Amino acid sequence: MKKNKLLIKFLFFCIVIFFDNIHAQNKLFKYDLEYKSNPRKDSITLKKMVLDSENGKSSVFRTEHDRRSDSLIAITGLGLGRGITLEDQIYVIKNFTENITYKSIQNIYRDLYSIKIIEKLNWEILSEKSKIENFNVQKAKVTYGGRNWIAWFTTEIPIQDGPYVFNGLPGLIVNLSDDQNNYIFNLTEIKNGSEKIYYRNKGTELNWEQFKKLAENYYSDPYARMKSMGVPIKKDDGAGNAVSLDLKLETDRIKKVIRNNNNPIELNHKIDYQ
Repeated sequence: MKKNKLLIKFLFFCIVIFFDNIHAQNKLFKYDLEYKSNPRKDSITLKKMVLDSENGKSSVFRTEHDRRSDSLIAITGLGLGRGITLEDQIYVIKNFTENITYKSIQNIYRDLYSIKIIEKLNWEILSEKSKIENFNVQKAKVTYGGRNWIAWFTTEIPIQDGPYVFNGLPGLIVNLSDDQNNYIFNLTEIKNGSEKIYYRNKGTELNWEQFKKLAENYYSDPYARMKSMGVPIKKDDGAGNAVSLDLKLETDRIKKVIRNNNNPIELNHKIDYQ
């Protein structure tokens, strides 16, 4: 563990030295996200996240899994599988040139949807300063999605960006958490990015009310589309054999998963599933 921490510090130190030309090429920032998928329980979920910054003009924030899937889709047309829930998807695209931020959502049929983020980030930069790894950081706070957030940013990395929808501070966000510690983002690594950044198409644009309707319909009957098309619904029995699915049991299982993982970042748009 000590060796790993020393390695991270060394990498951060080396990166700072060469950050004079940060806008000359793409950068990749890795974050650890620790969050409570169920606020009534103490269990913590860890997700490995990536922020791809394209010359400071745009960025994509998503899981490492989604990043690999996007690259595979662009190259081969086939991506990786995804989970069965909608609320815990963390995929955000920012276009700084046009000042547009939107959240991307994909369902089990690979349909793409986007929600334009119109809520303003009215940051309050505080006087408190500290040090995280080898970065000098300063504290700021903001309200977003019905949660109060604390950020620590560094002007030593002159990119006004950060995890998820958060941006607009005079430097990169190194650490971000809500005041209940339901969501904690920590910067862990910085690398030169690839020349080409692959990411999802925008898909069908929704507002939050339309997303709520989409999510409630999915919760009500996850397999409605497949049933209407007469598609046989099967699953792997664990031994490589396709067996018929008990739709009642499987639907009840999916509903339980959705109810137990219903702690979205946008708490003000939380859906009360019954």
